[in-house]
Amino acid sequence: MRKRPAIPRLDGGSQTVLLVEDVERAVEFYGKSLMLQPKDGDAGRYAEFDTGDGGVLVLVKREGSIAPMVMPSISDDTVTLTFAITADGCEAWKKWFAKCGVAIERETKWIHGGRSLFVRDPDGRRLEFKTPPSEVPPKPVVLTAKKRED
Repeated sequence: MRKRPAIPRLDGGSQTVLLVEDVERAVEFYGKSLMLQPKDGDAGRYAEFDTGDGGVLVLVKREGSIAPMVMPSISDDTVTLTFAITADGCEAWKKWFAKCGVAIERETKWIHGGRSLFVRDPDGRRLEFKTPPSEVPPKPVVLTAKKRED
């Protein structure tokens, strides 16, 4: 077994940058539909939101003056952005999305517990709202070999 270097543990990504067609439309969606708290911004150019635990979501106008600075680091917009939600919060998010007119594209129950809700943002990006896996893992299925009949 390799020894882990003595460096601090990573606590998740600190910044996610998304290119958007319309910053105001994206601000409306992420602020009102997802209830993210705004941090900073410049109307029409970019907006920043607090995503919790020190994380920041930065929305940058695709054809704006800031876009050339971030475009080399963004190779593809077909990513899924995942937000962690509590296990008991899944139903509340479903009701909230219905109230906001946000269609749930897919709902998944994972084999090891946990659920995911998938929606699309105004630019068509897939967003996942994922609960943690269940604390009690499912019991493994024990397969037995069949006795040979000669």
